[in-house]
Amino acid sequence: MRALPFCAMSLAMLLQACANTTSVSVEPDSAPIIPATLDKPETIQPQSFMLRGEVVVGHEVRRFTPCGSHQQYWLNLSPEQLNEAMALNRSPYQPLYGELVGTLTPPSQTGFNGDYVARIEVQSINQLSNESRGCEQPLSPTRAFGNEPFWSMRFVDGGLQFQPMGGDKQQFSITRSQLSQDKRRYQFDGGELLLEQGQCRDSMSDNLYQWRSKLTLKGGQYQGCATLANLDPTLEWSGVYFASSTEQTGFSVSLTLEKDHTAQTRYEYANGEPAVVEQGYWQQLNPNQIQVVMTRHQQQYLLSERIFTREGYQLTATQEKVGQSVYNIADGGLVLFRSLVELNESAVSPAVGQAAIHAQQIAGRADYEEDVDQAIRRYFNLHQTSPDNTQYRWLKYDLNGDEQPELLVQLDWCGTGGCTLLIFDQHNQQWRFNSRITLVQNPIRLGKQTHHGWQDLLFNVSGGGAKPAIHRLQYNGISYPTNPSVAPEANAEQISQVVLFADGLSPRQSGIKL
Repeated sequence: MRALPFCAMSLAMLLQACANTTSVSVEPDSAPIIPATLDKPETIQPQSFMLRGEVVVGHEVRRFTPCGSHQQYWLNLSPEQLNEAMALNRSPYQPLYGELVGTLTPPSQTGFNGDYVARIEVQSINQLSNESRGCEQPLSPTRAFGNEPFWSMRFVDGGLQFQPMGGDKQQFSITRSQLSQDKRRYQFDGGELLLEQGQCRDSMSDNLYQWRSKLTLKGGQYQGCATLANLDPTLEWSGVYFASSTEQTGFSVSLTLEKDHTAQTRYEYANGEPAVVEQGYWQQLNPNQIQVVMTRHQQQYLLSERIFTREGYQLTATQEKVGQSVYNIADGGLVLFRSLVELNESAVSPAVGQAAIHAQQIAGRADYEEDVDQAIRRYFNLHQTSPDNTQYRWLKYDLNGDEQPELLVQLDWCGTGGCTLLIFDQHNQQWRFNSRITLVQNPIRLGKQTHHGWQDLLFNVSGGGAKPAIHRLQYNGISYPTNPSVAPEANAEQISQVVLFADGLSPRQSGIKL
């Protein structure tokens, strides 16, 4: 297996055009999690998940559009599933509401599915309905129900809730549960609820379900259909992640994991070249890992795959598969950090505001504080960089107006153009890495404007052949850009009277050693 540095690898790519219950379970202990790796394909076993959305089936059409999304997937349905869906159509290509359980696979390069970002391998249909407003309904827990007489049993916090027609709701605590892939048995005082996998049709609505239910309650017998909870617990992975490195790579990387399970990798270049965009999908492999597959590179068909392992808010991929070749990613792999910005905010134009600030002169500090020291050491550890003999100066200032200060740390990694600045924000009472900026010369001024709620940072740029000027870094919704020398120049009206590291001392001149 070959090893490529990350930037070289990217160039090579460019050149290739439940409900909650407190029940007692008698299931056997889960098998230990085997980490997935690209060089051992047998370890890559995507976990199935629930998708809600619009289903359209017909001649040469098998289309699924997730709720709240415009993205479309191709549906791989079994002949039986296809016949069941077609039977619900009252007119050709009628949109249906569907809740599907399955996994994602890449599209083929040709054929009807070739224009889609991925295919859904449908394992089961939780429900399929003529009700076109299904996406407007809230998420629901596991539920059993029937007609003649009407009854329903739904899972609620702490147990089960039974609702007979015209009667009062009754609450029961689950005393025992037995769960398997095709059968779920719940016992409670006075009865038992049994869910079994099998086709079921609602006699009132003609909706299609894949679970049948039998309820025994105080001597009475009830039968009907059932649906599993239609939530997708893997959506906790969704968000925007960005890469940072202790080495100057000349470009930055961001990864967006959308709630519709699409993914986008974006490469931004410091020299002003157009960004490179890859599109694909993501899915969970186990609680600690996800598979991210890119199926389009600049709108052209190209398969590449990474497996990311999660540690806190950090994702790390050590290998990449392009086509059939697996490469090691050099320098410890691609490390991504989760952004605080919500997905829907990152998709819109930057929100520009005016900062409410007062004139201040804040000097850097060279004294020891444990939280500062530990934040820097965590950063070095994540990037597998030795902290030996590193000196730093630091200060705290609220950059985003949340009334909590950010931590700004200058390292004695200096060249003719300046030193390196790290910015950390607060999360769960701990410093979390946010931005890395090079070529930093003291003092640093704040701008009068904000972008995505964060104040602009103004830097003196000179040395290394650069024309002396003040350049303005604008927060992009994920982090501050890395290199001030390629940022736009600032004018006098954009400069505030807040000065950071106002003493002008560099960490080489007067810094505390790690």
